[in-house]
Amino acid sequence: MTAEAVTASPPKKAKRPKSGDMQTRRDRWLSINLAVPTILLLGFAQVYPLIQGILYSFQKGKTTKPSQGWVGLQNYSRVLHDAEFWEAVKFTAIFSVGGVALSYLIGLGLALLLSRDIPMRGLLRVGFIIPWVLPSIVAMTAWRWMLQDERGAVNLVLGWFNIDPIGFFNNGKWAAVAAIMVKAWRSFPFMLVSLMATLQSLDDVLDEAAVIDGANKWQRFWHVTFPQILPMSAILWVLMMIWCVNDYETPFLLTLGSKYTRNLMIYTFNESIYHNLGTGSASAVLTLIVLGVLAYFMLKLQKKASDQ
Repeated sequence: MTAEAVTASPPKKAKRPKSGDMQTRRDRWLSINLAVPTILLLGFAQVYPLIQGILYSFQKGKTTKPSQGWVGLQNYSRVLHDAEFWEAVKFTAIFSVGGVALSYLIGLGLALLLSRDIPMRGLLRVGFIIPWVLPSIVAMTAWRWMLQDERGAVNLVLGWFNIDPIGFFNNGKWAAVAAIMVKAWRSFPFMLVSLMATLQSLDDVLDEAAVIDGANKWQRFWHVTFPQILPMSAILWVLMMIWCVNDYETPFLLTLGSKYTRNLMIYTFNESIYHNLGTGSASAVLTLIVLGVLAYFMLKLQKKASDQ
């Protein structure tokens, strides 16, 4: 026998997997098998229309006959040279920025108020959520009644102060103001709930230290509270911006499709149904790109906030 044979170590026995590891692997595969049908169904219901819409944007057609021949980038060229498209882009930007800013300010103010120990705080919290859960058609009908030219509740109140009635639906600027106001009314409960949860998770040590240093309420909010809620606020801004860009029902139901409040969603719908499905699909793809960019920034902000 050689020295190598004498000194060779005996073969190692294969390790048997522990029963706990086998159970974990079995549970993991069971979870995957249970989730696959749902993933396939949702994927088909979401991915297929997305791909089909992108294909339609390169074709000429109508809803009755979608595919009437490939036209390449002609649909995108027509959309980008359409004055109504840029009017819709302009209103969408104003509507989104105004709705986000106003809903955030209202939600933040109420969140700071309801974070204190005030009477009927629980009842107020429930009451302020009503605009969020109220059906859209009911809310928009009520707002249309209140914003009527002469007999609306808003103009009746303005009449008490000798202010002339405002034609909210007959003037482009006032129609935009009405849409932003109603959007903020519908959206501030989400801001309120999110900001209240953020404020309640903050550490009071920094605020108490600021009080000891002689800081007033505004200084404590601006230099102590706001920097701590800024990461969550940024996420809420981007998320609400996505919802505003993607909002069809608020401007349409409020003004019944008025030309003054025609955003990208209404323009895309009208173009697809009443004119050319190809140009409508091109508008939808362009809007999707904008939403994708906003979603990317939201994910980046969310990751940054979670790392802090």
